[in-house]
Amino acid sequence: MAKKIFELFGYSPNDKSVAAVTACKEQICPSIGGPCSKQIGSASNRIRSGVCAITDKDGGPVVICPIRLYADNYALLSTVAKLAFKMTAVKLVDGRQIANHSARKNVVAVFGKGWGGELKVPGRPIRGRKSSGFFVDWILARLDAKKKLVEFAALEVQTMDTIGCYRAEREAILSGLEHIGKSAGPNWENVNKRILPQLIYKGHLLERESLCQSGLFFACPDGVFNKIMDRLGSELADYPLKNNSLTFLPIQLCEPDRAGVTRALKALKPKTTTIQQVSIAFSSPTNLPEAGAYEKAIRVALGEK
Repeated sequence: MAKKIFELFGYSPNDKSVAAVTACKEQICPSIGGPCSKQIGSASNRIRSGVCAITDKDGGPVVICPIRLYADNYALLSTVAKLAFKMTAVKLVDGRQIANHSARKNVVAVFGKGWGGELKVPGRPIRGRKSSGFFVDWILARLDAKKKLVEFAALEVQTMDTIGCYRAEREAILSGLEHIGKSAGPNWENVNKRILPQLIYKGHLLERESLCQSGLFFACPDGVFNKIMDRLGSELADYPLKNNSLTFLPIQLCEPDRAGVTRALKALKPKTTTIQQVSIAFSSPTNLPEAGAYEKAIRVALGEK
C-alpha cells in the first residue's frame, strides 16, 4: 500500500540515514529544533505526531504541520518583513523583550507563538457584551531608532487539516512494518469552511488599521494555494501592497539532495491582490457547480438511471 505519510519527524519514511532514524527515535523537530510540539490522541494517550506532510490523491506532498514552514530559523518571518517594509535586511526581536536589545537599525518586533506571544484582538460588543476575540498568527512591527512603532504587518500561516487518522501508519513506520489499511488525507473542504472566511474577516479588520500599510500576508503550502485559486475560480487582479492587500505566499517542499538531509523550502512568487477581490470571488455565483448538481447526486444515490 502506498504511503500517505510523506514526512515523519522531518524526513521521508524511506530515509534510513542516521539523522532520520535519530529524529524518529528521539521524536524531535528538525525544522526548529527540540521535541515535536504537535500532539495527537486522547488526554490519557497523547503522543507526539511527528507527521510534517502527507500525500494527496496524486501523490504530491501536502504540509499539515505549520511548524514545518518555520525552518531555517524562521526564515519565513524575515521574508515577510522584507516584503512588507521594503527592507533588504531585518533584525527580528522578541516583541516583549525589545527593551533588552541594543539594535537600532532595521528592528522588527515579532509577536507570535514563541516570539513574544500571540496578540489577541478583542471582539466587538454585541448587545452589551463582548464577543470572543481572535488571534493573528504573527504581528511584525517595524520600529524606529527609539524603538517606537512605525508600522506593522500581519501574517497568517496555514497548512492543511486531515480527514481520517494516520496514527496506525505512523506506528507501522516507526516499527519498521508495512502499513495495511486506511490512513489520512487532506481536508480540502477547509478552504471553503475556514481558511477563506477567516482571511476575508481579518483582512477587513486590518484594512482599518492606519499603521498596517501592507495588509495581510498569508503563507501556505503550494498545494493549499492552488486549491484556494481553484475555489475562487477567477483570475484575481494584481495590486501593489497597501492597507487592504492580501498577499499569498505559496511555499514548496523541494526534494532532498541525499539521504539524511531535510527537504528545503522554496518560496514561490507572491500573489498580491485585495481583500475585496477575494471576497467577491469567494461569494460569486459564477464559481458554483453546474446547475442541478444536487439533483444529480441524489438520483445517483437512489440508483436511478
